[in-house]
Amino acid sequence: MVRVLLLMSCMFFWVIGQAQMKEETAVYAQLDRLNTAMVERNQQVLAEIYHDQMWYGHSSGKLDDKNAAIKDVMEGPLDFTSLDAEDRSIKLVDKNATVRFIFHAKGINNGQEQTIRIGVMMVWVKLKTGWKLLARQAYKL
Repeated sequence: MVRVLLLMSCMFFWVIGQAQMKEETAVYAQLDRLNTAMVERNQQVLAEIYHDQMWYGHSSGKLDDKNAAIKDVMEGPLDFTSLDAEDRSIKLVDKNATVRFIFHAKGINNGQEQTIRIGVMMVWVKLKTGWKLLARQAYKL
């Protein structure tokens, strides 16, 4: 009987661990999709990923809502040529995920090549339609 209970306990924790890994993978996939959309200036994908009530904080202190953040990517002076999320880490709590990483990007800003390396912390929320970015705050390293 003890062996059966031990086996059932192990299976229970394994199933929970697998579910958590699945959600982490889904959040990271959305982050990668977001980065690609920023490089490609894909307004439709940005609108899908950003939560309607999103706040987007820049390392300069500028704060955008969803519409301003999309406009900044689409019309702003910085045209990303590459964007990577390095040293990523995630914590899942209920239907929320916090993700921290180093934002490393290259782009053209007013005709000049520019490299950006900043820290970022994001809050994602899981809705029926999938993971949406609810908050992002960048900070200088």
